[in-house]
Amino acid sequence: MADFDVTSRKFLDWLKHTDAQISSKIQLEDLRAKDAGRGVVAKQDIAEHELLFSIPRSSILSVENSILSTEIPPATFAVLGPWLSLILVMLYEYHNGSASNWSPYFAVLPTNFDTLMFWTEDELAELQASAVVNKIGKEGANEVFIEQLLPVIEEFADVIFSGDERAKDKAKEMRAPENLELMHKMGSLIMAYAFDVEPAISDKEVDEEGFAEEEEDAALPKGMVPLADMLNADADRCNARLFYEKDGLEMKALKPIQAGEEVFNDYGPLPRSDLLRRYGYITDNYAQYDVVEIPTYLVSQTLAHDGVWHEERIEYLDEQDIVDTGYDIAASVPFSLEESLSPELIILVETMLLSPEEFERLQSKGRLPKAEKITGKATEILYKIVQARIAQYPTTLEQDLQISSETQPAQIMSRKERRVAMARAVRIGEKKLLVQTEERLAEKVARDNGAITKRARDVDEEGDVEMGGTGKKHRA
Repeated sequence: MADFDVTSRKFLDWLKHTDAQISSKIQLEDLRAKDAGRGVVAKQDIAEHELLFSIPRSSILSVENSILSTEIPPATFAVLGPWLSLILVMLYEYHNGSASNWSPYFAVLPTNFDTLMFWTEDELAELQASAVVNKIGKEGANEVFIEQLLPVIEEFADVIFSGDERAKDKAKEMRAPENLELMHKMGSLIMAYAFDVEPAISDKEVDEEGFAEEEEDAALPKGMVPLADMLNADADRCNARLFYEKDGLEMKALKPIQAGEEVFNDYGPLPRSDLLRRYGYITDNYAQYDVVEIPTYLVSQTLAHDGVWHEERIEYLDEQDIVDTGYDIAASVPFSLEESLSPELIILVETMLLSPEEFERLQSKGRLPKAEKITGKATEILYKIVQARIAQYPTTLEQDLQISSETQPAQIMSRKERRVAMARAVRIGEKKLLVQTEERLAEKVARDNGAITKRARDVDEEGDVEMGGTGKKHRA
């Protein structure tokens, strides 16, 4: 506890010496008892729009601010791109130890991670059929490190390991598994905490949360913003936001904050699966953003089984930006098919159900079926797709809920038990969406069939039936 507080105090002292302005109304607290690491808490009442802290641009851990940027050609950083460039700089500063300008900052950054990148195979298996398992990308990241980052480290070994007579050997040793793991840790820190940092003078726009707009995102350099990344996130209790100014970044209160309350930012509408993948934890407050992905191959398999998959229509759908690797079913309150089902999924299914003449007519006009109205046949296909998706999970929703009801509190769990519990919460969220969708689709199928039956029949008072709905009674 004492070491934890001493490290926090040294970090704040260092930050103040970099000309950062920190309000006397806030403090950095030890929130490990809440499983929240460090957090910023109000010491006094804070008014709406009040400045909480201001971080000068020179304090940001970035390529621009690191001395490494003067030793390695800009063209090299340009080839690496923002992500790998910042990993390289962080490796350089990390290896510099106490000589680094950001040494006190590194001391408060996490060294152990619960992000999916660091889970064991059996822990990942607890996610069952969740699509998030395929989004971890550890093997792909390893390839990028080996093929792009390590050659730069070896080329500039004398710079990165300056003053070390074993610089060349150390650069080669960076290929060792433990050093690749270190690169993953730096990448995880960036994914969890880094901001897209807009230059002080620029005509590009950055949103209020510090992220670039759309296509500009890839071009902007990334940076680690001290103290801003100490705020925990809460979708419902977000009360602060980071704003860009010419001379620095300012964290301001979005609403009044009472003494004793924690200061929260927000990650945006992230499903809990992505919250776990990027940040290594989940909270129930983000359940409102949960999604479950329907893989495209499952859609094609179901349609093909019913004899209505037309491969030649995919090219047209692709041109219309309908084709994807998967389609989301999103949470909605109250749950409704209209709000939750991906419009692209509906359009894909409806397009495959068109007759050749109907498809040619729509294609000639550059049009698509409307997603707002799901036909009866499409409803039946979607129902089968959802059932097939549910079957991919080895346990049922009811079984998972029963296990969760018997689980001990998170505060007394081991790390492995906590990871298993988080994985179970993610798959429960996904299964709830699937079950809700299945139920609504089943209801719609029943309604559609009932309407068809009503239209097809005309029953007289004696119980005689006239098929075709002509209104005429059948007489013997």
